Amino acid sequence: TCMSNLPAPASDPSSNPISRIVGGTNTEEGEWPWQVSLHFVGAAYCGASVISKEWLVSAAHCFQGSKLADPRAWRAHLGMQTQGRAKFVSAVRRIIVHEYYNSRNYDYDIALLQLSKPWPDTMSHVIQPICMPPFSHKVRSGDKCWITGWGQKQEADDEGSTILQKAEVEIIDQTLCHSTYGIITARMFCAGLMSGKRDGCKGDSGGPLSCQSNGGGKWFLTGIVSWGYGCGRPNFPGVYTRVSNFAPWIHKYVPSVL
Repeated sequence: TCMSNLPAPASDPSSNPISRIVGGTNTEEGEWPWQVSLHFVGAAYCGASVISKEWLVSAAHCFQGSKLADPRAWRAHLGMQTQGRAKFVSAVRRIIVHEYYNSRNYDYDIALLQLSKPWPDTMSHVIQPICMPPFSHKVRSGDKCWITGWGQKQEADDEGSTILQKAEVEIIDQTLCHSTYGIITARMFCAGLMSGKRDGCKGDSGGPLSCQSNGGGKWFLTGIVSWGYGCGRPNFPGVYTRVSNFAPWIHKYVPSVL
């Protein structure tokens, strides 16, 4: 079953405003047990989320082009807090990019990855699936959620962070999101802070936007880090894939998760 009993992370508005994910803080080991780092020919390239023993969810744009679409070039690092110290590494058996993915506007920006070997139960203290939101799951503006990743701490960085970073963001009203970017479809939503300061960045793509259901309940994979204008810029929040829209599509390949 998916994650229901994790405590909410300690929310401290970042003491260091540029400690990545933009405006993030270091995570503890096992705090985000569904977070995955996808390595392409040996280097961290995108994030993903564990949804079952052998399936991950990521962003379609991570696998654009023939080289990136080849599962043999990828390794999935699970149960990892510090880059290079994963508790479990698996090859990737197949990559399923959504058939409607549009590389011009990032619509339908979702992909499934099947691991070559399922992660072992002995790792369950650091690896757990996140719950899939049902089709009826609502994304409400003002809700507080968390983004996590090893991407750059600021837009100008060349290197990612070595320790998994987290930042609390809020869901932004869809009308405001639409007026900011103009090309927001029903498969997208915005989250961040309109003041900037906290956001995903390059290298966080494909990773989770995790929301806890009311009253410290289950954690849901509400969004996937998709795109945005720069990183952490005022008035330009991050844009995320609305995972609930894809519940039937995911269920087609991974019947166990809903």
